[in-house]
Amino acid sequence: MRRLGTYALRGFLAVALVLALAIGWSSWLGKQRAGWTETTWQLPAKDMDLGSSLQAELNRETKANPNIPGQLLYVRAPSLGLDQTFASGPDLRTDDDVRVASNTKTFVSAMALQLVEAGKLQVDGPIGPALSPAVRTMMEKNGYQLDTITLRHLLNHTSGIPDYVSVPVFRILALGPTAYGWSPHWTAESEIWFAVTFGRRDAVGGDFNYTDTNYLIAADMIKQATKSATIGAAARQMLDWPKLGADETYWEAMEPTPAGTRRVAQYRGAIRDSELDVSFDQYGGGGLVMSMDDLGRATRAVVRGEVFANPVATRILMQTSGPDGAGEGYALGIEPTKLNGEVCWGHGGFWGTSAFHCPRLDITVARSTGQSNSMQGYREGFGPLSALILAAQAAERDRAKATKD
Repeated sequence: MRRLGTYALRGFLAVALVLALAIGWSSWLGKQRAGWTETTWQLPAKDMDLGSSLQAELNRETKANPNIPGQLLYVRAPSLGLDQTFASGPDLRTDDDVRVASNTKTFVSAMALQLVEAGKLQVDGPIGPALSPAVRTMMEKNGYQLDTITLRHLLNHTSGIPDYVSVPVFRILALGPTAYGWSPHWTAESEIWFAVTFGRRDAVGGDFNYTDTNYLIAADMIKQATKSATIGAAARQMLDWPKLGADETYWEAMEPTPAGTRRVAQYRGAIRDSELDVSFDQYGGGGLVMSMDDLGRATRAVVRGEVFANPVATRILMQTSGPDGAGEGYALGIEPTKLNGEVCWGHGGFWGTSAFHCPRLDITVARSTGQSNSMQGYREGFGPLSALILAAQAAERDRAKATKD
């Protein structure tokens, strides 16, 4: 009996060692070639083709960051005569698609507010009645008081619900194998289960804590309210991507890939994530695949309120609960960034995507670098957006001066 116990202990220790080595190797690979070398973009104030200048600056920044596979950039700035997509990197095309990861949250939030407008969800009502039976049961079983958590708490990350990705066991099981070119398949329910069963719960309505679990639960509510089989099907119906000018957009693993599109490589350090099943980021916290012009146009439509029936929903969308980790606040699936005196609204995604719209100047920028966390300071040093704001402000001054003269 003692010998059997010894063998069991040795077996447990061996498995633990293998798992530790797997997650350690994965973590190490994920940090290789990461990071970002910031460059200051220089655009001419006048008397030069802005499109050519943007391409040159994009090439310069890409060259300064050999860790990335290349960049895709969409710019719309009517006052500057720009509505164009750029590519910089080997074999990249301007219409290439990428996984936009957490940029997906902007559109999940927009869908939730559409349902609030329709009277099918309540932004400040308890989430319990709107959940699927499976999710409601697992949350109640783990002590969650569903009459105190609201949709607003989910969308602005103040629900107190932990992130499943922060649960050590989930990280080992989900991310460890990716170092070896394999990834297990996950469901939204299993990810929520990891979060509510093993994660550390915080106070409802307390401090900002960014967690994908919030958006998986919001997606669950959207599916229930729309009677949709998947969040991808609900998005197709509610947001009508072609109407937004996002005709290449689709929800990975839930919709067929549009004909004629091409999804390009994206990395997590030295790990080529684009070759893997990334169901660990697919059910509302992430999941959309878009070209940069699709992402830019769709983000612009949300910020401008074009997806809502009235301006009230847009105002709710932009209500921040307080500072997030970067100190500027987080609203409902969207966040403000201040550059050169202008307030712009948008979001970033895990594999180096970002999209922002600046309402006053009507400037939209969407960008992909293809490398996770390569845009660590995207709100503080967003090169092309900052440069375009300065160019638009200069053109605005020139027009005001000409009118005055």
